[in-house]
Amino acid sequence: MWINCDALGLALSILTWALLAFTDWVVVRYVLFAWFSTGRPRFPWVPLTDLGTALLVVYQLLLGLSLVSHVRAVTTDPGTITVSEPPGGFQNPRICKLCKGIGQREDGETVSDPSRQNRWKPPRAHHCKTCRRCIFRMDHHCPWINNCVGLTNQKLFILFLIYTCAAAVYTLLLLAAGAFYWLWSQQSWSDAPPPGSASLICSGLVAMECFAAMLFVSDFLQEQVESIQMNSTLVETYQRTHGMRSSTQEHFKAVFGRSWWSWPLPYPSAPRPDYTEPAIADEMDSWLKEETQMITTAWASPGRRPKKPKLPAHGPGTGTRCLITTRLAAMSHRFFLA
Repeated sequence: MWINCDALGLALSILTWALLAFTDWVVVRYVLFAWFSTGRPRFPWVPLTDLGTALLVVYQLLLGLSLVSHVRAVTTDPGTITVSEPPGGFQNPRICKLCKGIGQREDGETVSDPSRQNRWKPPRAHHCKTCRRCIFRMDHHCPWINNCVGLTNQKLFILFLIYTCAAAVYTLLLLAAGAFYWLWSQQSWSDAPPPGSASLICSGLVAMECFAAMLFVSDFLQEQVESIQMNSTLVETYQRTHGMRSSTQEHFKAVFGRSWWSWPLPYPSAPRPDYTEPAIADEMDSWLKEETQMITTAWASPGRRPKKPKLPAHGPGTGTRCLITTRLAAMSHRFFLA
């Protein structure tokens, strides 16, 4: 099992579990059991009406999925580089001198290996000082999960954000419905007994917690979705690079897996990483658009042939240059045959 021994990360992880437990206790104690208790329940172990039981099941499901997603994101290896040497023929490999004493057993678990020094650093890998190793497609190190967000656990991190936001919205709706029901059930507001101080304080704290969680989580969730759409990470955004781009659906499959039914389930399902995937400079996109426009214009002009593509002086590695040159050559070939 993967775990980082970072004091701040462990404290924030425990705080997250405590906040989920406190929210669950307040809603069940002061909303569901306060308004839906009955002496003749359908299930003896749940003394609630049918509506109350249904609301309780949905609420526990959301909180349970949020908790499991968080625990799995904390305890899942985010994407440690398991290969010490680059594949044969890989040009201009990078070496990380900080990744020392890291190996992998036959069962796939990462272990200490003092004999390993100066490991290969794939183009889309980045070194995390907290985890003390290179992580493939590292987005950022999140102290709230006491772990990096990488290719392997990015799905779990996103599911944690989604289920937490959904649970926060559901909690606010239950609190609002409970307050409205209390106001509606009073025959005279002037003679109505005030709500208990404990329920009022706890409900207010939970409401503030949910509002803060919605604002905090929704911003992170938007960034994660945008990064998958652009096939990039937060670290690569600052470096002005990204991976090979295709369709949004393929980008999501690279993180969530090929089977769509497994996407909502909190377990790692990302495909096997391709360590040879190049990191493409953002400036290469504008250059590629210009070259594509030039070839397209040549297609529309009979008797005119496109010039040989000229690569920018500063761009990605040789492998990326060869790949893009091959694509442009194929476009030019279609032009000549037209």
